[in-house]
Amino acid sequence: MMAEFYKLLLAIYCGSIIVSGEGYYGKQITNGKIRTLAHRVTGTVYAASNKRLYIVGFSYDGTAPDAFAWMGSSDRPSSAGDIIAVNGSSGVLGSFSNDVVRLDLPDGKTLSNYKWLSIWCRRFTANFGDLIFPAQIDTPAPVSLGTLGFSRRVHNVRAENVIVLNHRQIQLVDLDYDGNGPDAFYWTGSGGTPNRNGFALADESRSGSTAKLPRQSFNDKTVTVTVPANKGDVFSIGYVGLWCVRFTQDFGHVDIPPMSELNVPPFDGESAVPIAPTKDTYTPPVTRDNCEVLIDDTYQVRWSVTATDIEVSLSARIFPGTYMAFGLSGSETSTLMIGSDVTVAWLAETGIKTNAVDYYLSAYQQCVVSSGSGACTDEGSTPSGTNDVIVGESSNENGIITISYTKPLSTSDTNTDKVIATDKDVFVSWSIGPINPNGLAAKHRQQPSSDVKINFGRATSECPAFTVGDKENLKKWEIPKAGKEGKTEFQLDMGQAGGPRGYEGITGQPGWGIAWYVDGFIIPEITLKRNVTYTFTVNGGSDETIQASYHPFYITNDEEGGYFQKTAEEQQGVVIYAGPVNGSLCEYQSMGAYNPDDFETFEKYRDTSLNRVCDSPEEPATVTWTPDADTPDLVYYHCYTHKWLGWKINIVDDYTDASLPSTTISMVTLIASMLIAIIMM
Repeated sequence: MMAEFYKLLLAIYCGSIIVSGEGYYGKQITNGKIRTLAHRVTGTVYAASNKRLYIVGFSYDGTAPDAFAWMGSSDRPSSAGDIIAVNGSSGVLGSFSNDVVRLDLPDGKTLSNYKWLSIWCRRFTANFGDLIFPAQIDTPAPVSLGTLGFSRRVHNVRAENVIVLNHRQIQLVDLDYDGNGPDAFYWTGSGGTPNRNGFALADESRSGSTAKLPRQSFNDKTVTVTVPANKGDVFSIGYVGLWCVRFTQDFGHVDIPPMSELNVPPFDGESAVPIAPTKDTYTPPVTRDNCEVLIDDTYQVRWSVTATDIEVSLSARIFPGTYMAFGLSGSETSTLMIGSDVTVAWLAETGIKTNAVDYYLSAYQQCVVSSGSGACTDEGSTPSGTNDVIVGESSNENGIITISYTKPLSTSDTNTDKVIATDKDVFVSWSIGPINPNGLAAKHRQQPSSDVKINFGRATSECPAFTVGDKENLKKWEIPKAGKEGKTEFQLDMGQAGGPRGYEGITGQPGWGIAWYVDGFIIPEITLKRNVTYTFTVNGGSDETIQASYHPFYITNDEEGGYFQKTAEEQQGVVIYAGPVNGSLCEYQSMGAYNPDDFETFEKYRDTSLNRVCDSPEEPATVTWTPDADTPDLVYYHCYTHKWLGWKINIVDDYTDASLPSTTISMVTLIASMLIAIIMM
């Protein structure tokens, strides 16, 4: 109650008002109440711009024969004046009772041409009520906020000017963006720093869509974004910019001034002319009664309920060898992974075998087969249960894998299964992650960030189609492996992630637009030999204030990286073998609007469209590491502050054929083929 009181005081102080939460009408004209003279005329006048007024709380009994909204330039209301259109009409006024009306000035006229407003009857030259304007009217106008973007551009993001057009719309003028952010949105929220608690702005150039930006670059593009009606207005937000949701990265933003400094016009409710969507769409080939979006444009669950069973179809933008998990939460009051009863479904890496298996999550860890604890199958859990899931059909189209299965609403397995209620909201758990070589689910890569509830017995519902493009299934680049006998030094810089051909295609992970480059190649697998000391020269960025350009290098047993982002619980079991070190920043930056999809090889992409740019002076950091007998066969090089920027390091006892870099194997194969040919001659 007190917060609303102070908000009202601020609105009065600023000369503007939010009327019962229903609308903002601009700046109240000083002493802006209409003087009542006849026919119960009342109201308060606001300047929306130099061409438009609003009367809030306008009343008039409508009984006069020739009454109009009337404005003139004489000292007092008189017959010398202009008819002012009310709500778009210049006709005789009807009756109004505590209404909000819009007054639009004639073409070629502004408020500076007038000295008063009257409700005037022409036939009887009678003034029913008036307002004499002050000598100066502080009319609302768009407000410039200056440039957007960091001094070192992140994904080439920069706008020459950011303009608050009105109380719900902001314009980004001459905006540049390289299109390589995997989950980028026009973003806003409260406070002065972008964060995961914000929300997406509607892009008027994409029919008001709040979906993530297409993976397309642009330069000098002017974009108008709108605060969705249910999210407030510019007075309730603290910043505007571009933000990567999946990797919580700020690509560039500007602060929004407080309400006392924003005398802007009200939003007129009109949007820009829509344009056709830039991507095609895809709906999975299954028919179910209901659907729920788990991750926007990435993961959906569909289901139908029969008398005894629930028929489920899971669809996600994933690769074969990646699982989708879905089921009941371990808690009846929140989404909790521990204690969850889920089905884990995946398409084998060969793309042939479809799997859907009953799982029980007894602990926050991968399944310990010997004890039956962790994320284990029902049959492998302790105490054990039964696999009550029947796998159905699957599809892999347009980059979307769909797997269907059936499970009883209630089973006889009381150890690991829960009853699926259909008469109320229930909390659910879900995740996406890799399948281990032993066929068991590995640690998830994505999970809910908040509680998720579903009523499985609800009325019919649908999900939006997935967005797809013509190049979703592009062939990934073949990157030569790094490491050979005698090579003990590696150079690491940052660079562009390369989209579906690059980081996404190589790792099966989305990446967030940049990745480690090793000796000029994007995330090669590195092969190192035990008991040999290696030196890594690192240019990852040293400015901690710009997190998007700060990438300390480290070597770990954790496949996703980003140790700094992990909770204390998630850090348990993670080993750091070397680092973190950072050094000054060197980055392979785009030289223009090149699309990595258009290049068949990484080398052509790098040599044509990228340029290695370094801070001056270039001051790299170095770290040495000697893998030994206790080092696992597989570890990873990553960024300490961000997930999914690096890739694999294979640790071997010797550089045998099996561990040779692919370029070396190709040479060995070629020589062997030549020798065989000579022998056969």
